[in-house]
Amino acid sequence: MLKTLKTICITSTLTALSACGGGGSNTTPDQPLITAISTCSNPHSAEYPDEFIGSYTIPFPAAELNNQIKRGISFKDYAPFVIWNQLDDDIKSLCSQDVYTKLMYLEALEAMKASGAQRTWIYNYGPWNDSQDDIWEVDQSNYQIPNQYLEYVVEQASNLGIEVFFAWQFSNYDLSGEVFVQQSEEVTQETLTKILDAHQRNMIAQAKFAQKIGVAGISADWNAFDIVLTSDELKDYYLERFSEIIDDIRANFSGQISWGQIGRIYNDERIFSKIDFLLVNALWIGEAGGTFSQQENANLTTELIKQKTLKYLQQEKSKIYCLDTQQSCWAGTSSINLPAIISVQVQSREDYFINGWKEDGFCTSGTLDNNTPDDCMQEHYTTDFSLQALGIEGIMQALSEQYTFSVESTDIHTGYWLSQTLVPGVEGFPNLSQSIRGKPAEDIVKYWYTGR
Repeated sequence: MLKTLKTICITSTLTALSACGGGGSNTTPDQPLITAISTCSNPHSAEYPDEFIGSYTIPFPAAELNNQIKRGISFKDYAPFVIWNQLDDDIKSLCSQDVYTKLMYLEALEAMKASGAQRTWIYNYGPWNDSQDDIWEVDQSNYQIPNQYLEYVVEQASNLGIEVFFAWQFSNYDLSGEVFVQQSEEVTQETLTKILDAHQRNMIAQAKFAQKIGVAGISADWNAFDIVLTSDELKDYYLERFSEIIDDIRANFSGQISWGQIGRIYNDERIFSKIDFLLVNALWIGEAGGTFSQQENANLTTELIKQKTLKYLQQEKSKIYCLDTQQSCWAGTSSINLPAIISVQVQSREDYFINGWKEDGFCTSGTLDNNTPDDCMQEHYTTDFSLQALGIEGIMQALSEQYTFSVESTDIHTGYWLSQTLVPGVEGFPNLSQSIRGKPAEDIVKYWYTGR
């Protein structure tokens, strides 16, 4: 048996969408938004098998979030522009790549709005031209999301009363496919200089474009790429260069600037004195896992997740502000108590709280429990929508009670799939993803965001 979730009504015209219209700006927030399309309709399905629901009782939301906290739901970090290539030819013959891309973005924005979003983050990336060059550059023609669609998203989001924040994902490969820096690599001074030179040049270009199209906020640091700084000298250089990068962003962009997109916050006066927000994880469970025991995972409750979240936030505050005597700090540590964007991310996977985050966009290789190597570990994970719902509810309860951070906004981080698809396929693994779209967790977020 398949369960079909609510989908958005599609009734207007191709002409309206092609002209970047169909925004529904005259529709009140409490009404369903009617979008545009006649010959081109959404080819995706929101159906999923019963077993995806999982084994836990889905909780009822405890409350509505404080009205002083802005509500955020962010796009999954891939592009419908690319997915169009995977569609059947008969669908593509009726739905051009341009119109399909706009339709996917518009419907996602409308669905976010219905769940209470006031802000969304969007992420872009692309390969460097040649890692052997002295200067690393990314051509606009190789962006994962072409600039015209970023502009479209900002325009349509504005029509819906949603502001857009932007983050760049630093690629560690070039056009030839060469991976020139590994994730979590201990970088040398030479490599770090090249990375920061490239990021500085790129962020000047991104800031100028963000200013032009009306982006409301931008991350100074990158998303989804980790490096290891093994000495205080490297950390000092890193912070000095990012201080310069923030100056360059400020010179070209009038919106707000955040720090901490990569998930690690180095505290330094040169940074803290120039930014508006920190971006802090509510309860990050990395790929190594270890935050919950097997027994705790077998007996998960919202109360347990709430308490783990409260403890995690306190630990993060101690790390950031050097309140823990075990934390090594340096002379430039800032005492500025910056407001925080709290990032919320829980995957809908049975073992998420034990084994942590796993790639949801494509297959990754690994080893099964019987020591057999496998090229697609994602095919062996067990989907559990109820676990994600439990996790989101526990974290939201913690955020409603905590006083550790001054919370500017919440962000369902990379948390909205670009179609309503919920089964694995050419789009990746939305069934396992931190995406809440169409899952029970979305109803929980909607209640915390809107009271409905």
